[in-house]
Amino acid sequence: MILGFGHPAIVVNDLARMMAFYRNAFNFRPLSQEFESWDSNPAIDAAVGLSQSSVTTVMLAGHNCYLELFEFRSPESDGASPDSISAAGMGLRHLCFYTDDIPGDYQRLLDLGAQVLGRPQCEKGIPAVYLRDPEGNIIELAEFPSKEENLINLDGITKLQGYEIHV
Repeated sequence: MILGFGHPAIVVNDLARMMAFYRNAFNFRPLSQEFESWDSNPAIDAAVGLSQSSVTTVMLAGHNCYLELFEFRSPESDGASPDSISAAGMGLRHLCFYTDDIPGDYQRLLDLGAQVLGRPQCEKGIPAVYLRDPEGNIIELAEFPSKEENLINLDGITKLQGYEIHV
């Protein structure tokens, strides 16, 4: 049985810079004091579908989610740069964070190195805006759109209460 959503992961060019951005912007903290890494690990390569990969990574913990950042040394990252893909581009396109102060948090993120993508708007009573993180990934800031979308109403939250964690 699927227990819940684990985490998104972002491949970045500068792990230390991006970790600092997500720490300062959203209070993410690393789960360990040191970065994790691997170099040409056959088991990991088999699991992720790569060959002779070399990575430094960190798992960050936020208010109610985890975020993993990867910096690949090999193979060279491929595909389009995130800042060249619009909000309508195919694939995973943005991370949404709820806030109670869109104007204040919008400006705070810009001061931390985020890039303007949109301007704060309020449509149907739902304030929201898109920005890009310092490497071009899209971030949405939104206020809770409805009582039904409150995170404590998610099955995964209520069903995991009292669930035995195996370490």
